[in-house]
Amino acid sequence: MNEQLSFLPAAECCPLLPPSGSRTEQCLNYLLEHGDITQLDWLREGKGWRLASNIKELDYLGWEPKSDLVKCEGFPHPIARYSLPEKAKRAAQLLMAGGEHVDP
Repeated sequence: MNEQLSFLPAAECCPLLPPSGSRTEQCLNYLLEHGDITQLDWLREGKGWRLASNIKELDYLGWEPKSDLVKCEGFPHPIARYSLPEKAKRAAQLLMAGGEHVDP
């Protein structure tokens, strides 16, 4: 947050769940279960080449995914490793338990 807006409280994390049965839902479930994911993981799961589009969809839905570049053996360039911030994980627990969208 920039200095001028530092007096405002931090924004709540109020994500929406992706459509049931969608690849985006599968991606969210994988992130919640395993903590992070790369395109290589997505391919091993047999989900195809569209991981980045599912991550972007999670971003549009308010999940605020993070990405870090990591070096993988056998690849000349780093690849993205995606994860969710802690506040998104807490929001997921509340959503899946039927709770309200409140960031503790």
